[in-house]
Amino acid sequence: MTSPANAQTPLEMLYDGDCPICQRQVAWIQRRRHRARIRCVDIRAADFSSAAWGRDWEELLGRMFARDGRGEWFAGMDAVRAMLALLGYRRLVWLSHRPGLKGILDRGYLWVARHRFTLGRLLPDRR
Repeated sequence: MTSPANAQTPLEMLYDGDCPICQRQVAWIQRRRHRARIRCVDIRAADFSSAAWGRDWEELLGRMFARDGRGEWFAGMDAVRAMLALLGYRRLVWLSHRPGLKGILDRGYLWVARHRFTLGRLLPDRR
């Protein structure tokens, strides 16, 4: 398995378009200088087919997935790490792999993913 720090472009990031946190993440990506390296794919779009991606719909709803240019899949916090690496935040990715911190971030990601709609309602409006 490839390290997220070594993900290759283009990275196809599958996200839940109904999730307020995911919407903010996509908006953040679109403001980055290297945004062309990431292709954001809304799994809630009418033309999206999980079968075409070789993934189960319920699996995709549980956490974010990303596939890099070599066809390598990343899930959860590793998908976030791959995205950050390709956007130029390699030091942050390195830091997120440090012993102790990696486990905390991985578990924290899963908790946020499970509660993303509740947490999303707590976010202030972006006006």
